[in-house]
Amino acid sequence: MKTATEFLDAFNNAFVNKDRSYLDLILADNCKIHFTDLNETMTRQETLDWSETGICSGIDDYVIVNDTDESIAGTHAAWGKAEDGDWKSRCFIFAKKSGDKITEWYVDARPMDEGKSVEIIVATPVKRIWDTFGLHFGQYSR
Repeated sequence: MKTATEFLDAFNNAFVNKDRSYLDLILADNCKIHFTDLNETMTRQETLDWSETGICSGIDDYVIVNDTDESIAGTHAAWGKAEDGDWKSRCFIFAKKSGDKITEWYVDARPMDEGKSVEIIVATPVKRIWDTFGLHFGQYSR
């Protein structure tokens, strides 16, 4: 069974190397990636294509708060380059998994200011994600 760190490393390797093969191994055929802060959803194929664009250049600084056979949750830093310039965010993630495959991946990203500490941000959409899957955010929040 893959760990949360292994799944996150697959995303990072895909972004750093602009190589979808890392994600191809871990995304279920019906996988959906939900960006709750943008109210956007990508299919598996759209995610594979996006991973090679360079919009996201990498992720690191993982904080895993839940890692079970059915789901993972935590935060990570992410950075990249968009049409309007460089960006850096702290992302809350929640994923449903089946075996060694991700079936649903939820991301809620918040911009990070350089030089300032960033606490885990629990936006209403993120709390709804936790509630939907019966997780109790209070036990994980700081």
